[in-house]
Amino acid sequence: MKQMSKIQLVKSDPLFMQEVDTPVVTLEKEDYLLRLNLLVERIKTCGYTHAVIYGDREHFSHIEYFTSYDCRFEEALFIVNAAGETAILVGNEGLAYSEQIPYPIRRILYQNFSLQGQPKDQLRPLSTLFSELGIGRESKVGLVGVKYFESSIEGDPVHTFDLPSYILDGLYRVCPQEQVFQFGQELTGYPDGIRIRLHSAKEIAWAESAGNRAARAVQRMFKHMKPGMSELEVSASAGVELEPLNVHPMINFGARSVSRGLKSPLQSERLALGQVCGLCYSVRGNLTSKISVAAYDLNSWADELKPYYETFYQAHFAAMAAWYESAKIGVCCGDVYKAVYRHISHEEHGITLNPGHSTGTEEWLNSAFCPGSSHKISDGEFVQVDIIASGSNPVRTSICEDAVVFAGERLRAQLREQFPDVYARILARQKAMREVLGIQISDELLPMSNLNGVYYPFMLNLDTVFACR
Repeated sequence: MKQMSKIQLVKSDPLFMQEVDTPVVTLEKEDYLLRLNLLVERIKTCGYTHAVIYGDREHFSHIEYFTSYDCRFEEALFIVNAAGETAILVGNEGLAYSEQIPYPIRRILYQNFSLQGQPKDQLRPLSTLFSELGIGRESKVGLVGVKYFESSIEGDPVHTFDLPSYILDGLYRVCPQEQVFQFGQELTGYPDGIRIRLHSAKEIAWAESAGNRAARAVQRMFKHMKPGMSELEVSASAGVELEPLNVHPMINFGARSVSRGLKSPLQSERLALGQVCGLCYSVRGNLTSKISVAAYDLNSWADELKPYYETFYQAHFAAMAAWYESAKIGVCCGDVYKAVYRHISHEEHGITLNPGHSTGTEEWLNSAFCPGSSHKISDGEFVQVDIIASGSNPVRTSICEDAVVFAGERLRAQLREQFPDVYARILARQKAMREVLGIQISDELLPMSNLNGVYYPFMLNLDTVFACR
């Protein structure tokens, strides 16, 4: 890849602060059945009789992906056999909520999934329920917990599971332990995990809808924040709907707040001119995060941050631009990694995580962006462009995080035909990224919001952005 051009300040494009307020794209019965069919085919390909998928309040997304059911208070199990028959085991409060599943499914009450102290007057052994669902001595079960394991785990990764032991005990009572296999990699593993790709134009429109809502909240906070305002005051200006999120909001003002990273907004932390500043908001399906300095120009940066303007902040933007330019369908993630690290280093820029990762209903599914990765970006992959630079003494962080979808000609044609407004917005973003930001992305890289690649080095001045020239 060619060496990145010089990073300069340019006039912003009105598109970047244009809020997109369109109806939410909701997935429906046919969308979930498409996903379910992919799961059934994978069960057959692996030679299994059943898949058993665990979920809880924090780790709901494997089940939600196939059913729309997101565990609220309780644990749950989603069970599918190779014939496509489905069942879901839920607790007391999940039973009524599970009626939202948009296709016929056997709903089973298992009261040990209920909250502590709730009635268990209809409790039956878990092993009995497994048997009634056809799991027995001859079965071969693909089991999904929270994560799957690789060679770094002590023991055998094929038979290592991270879900409650009493569930494993109940399963092993009816199916021999050696016939229960790790199945998580079939959902979120590379190269072909079901969940690392979007499989239809509808799913792309769903992701873009989420991108608009996440970006809109950040745009509103950008427009309203002023020195002296508290994190909570600025967060109130986001004007968000009360929909479920995939990460907690992160509104961070000043060195102490920014250095804590994942902290949510407080009344006690106030915006000070020249100090580090971060805005991050997400909904299920997309996240937008921008962190640099609360200033109007370089003169209003804190003196201790000014020496890092080029070597840290501009270098980080160059690395992000290199990611966008090098990432294409068929390109190895290891090559994207190398392109990024031509501009930054672990030591100087405090990079500890991968420069990008697969995303979806939850913010981080997996990442193939690592040294030497041979995984080739595939058609439909849904990726968060996530390069986090940080340092201390003085505290400094630089983030310009947004989501993209890689779509080949077929998917783009379907999107253009089925969702012309979505497609038109994507084309406008591509044009602005190339002509205003100087980032020469491929046609197959679809920006999911108007803030993709937009970096404000002076977060109180929305007329100026970084660009490659």
